Amino acid sequence: MVTPVLFRTTNSFFRMSQNERDAAMATHAPRVPWDIFINLEFNLRQGEHVALIGPTGSGKTTLLIEILKKRTYVAVMATKPRDPTMDYLISHGYVVYPEWVDTPAKQAPRRVIWPDASDIDSDEKQREVFDKMYRKIYREGGWCIVIDEGYIISEELRLKKPMRQVWTQGRSLGISQVVGTQRPVWIPTEMYSQSTHMFFWQTEDEKMLEKLGDIKGRSPALVKGIVASLDKYQVLYANKDGRMLRTTPPPPKFETGK
Repeated sequence: MVTPVLFRTTNSFFRMSQNERDAAMATHAPRVPWDIFINLEFNLRQGEHVALIGPTGSGKTTLLIEILKKRTYVAVMATKPRDPTMDYLISHGYVVYPEWVDTPAKQAPRRVIWPDASDIDSDEKQREVFDKMYRKIYREGGWCIVIDEGYIISEELRLKKPMRQVWTQGRSLGISQVVGTQRPVWIPTEMYSQSTHMFFWQTEDEKMLEKLGDIKGRSPALVKGIVASLDKYQVLYANKDGRMLRTTPPPPKFETGK
């Protein structure tokens, strides 16, 4: 049996032998095949938030697309001039709008909100569109807001306040927020404290690993050790109840760049 004292520091995790680390990971975060995970282990209920943290090329976007199938009313925020992820969603039934429209949810339950980003100074227009979107959704309730890169929305578009409002108050309104990022240091801590589901990909970045100390309910040293030891496309899943497991999403069906 693995004793908790081994995980007082991250270094203690790596002072273990490889066999001991494998045993610790198998005990605290067992491997689960993807089809079992997505069909039996993971369920995104209305009002639950999701955080996806990992470097570029890790597979965040692929997993994000898979978990969106769990929700009916989805609004994806698009910020790039061109984006194959958004093109993929649109080709699979999502309706694209340059700004939020008051079309009844049942008529357009899956939306991509994609303001014009072709100009180098288009940030203010994007900020205006997404701020309006947050306000409309907050009044209407029931939507799942999706942000592929939280850093852009939080810092570059300066929408940290409505992001926090949804994380802290959205659950009572049936609003979910699914946020991915490769720069967790700049994302509000509510992304960790308010998310029901968290996904982490392999990294050895010290600042990113240190940020994992904000996760409540489990040993930060253990989480850091497991994240640093993940295989390239493997993901660590952790939920608010303290359950952790490792799984490997399927390869992307298109070039995401994430």
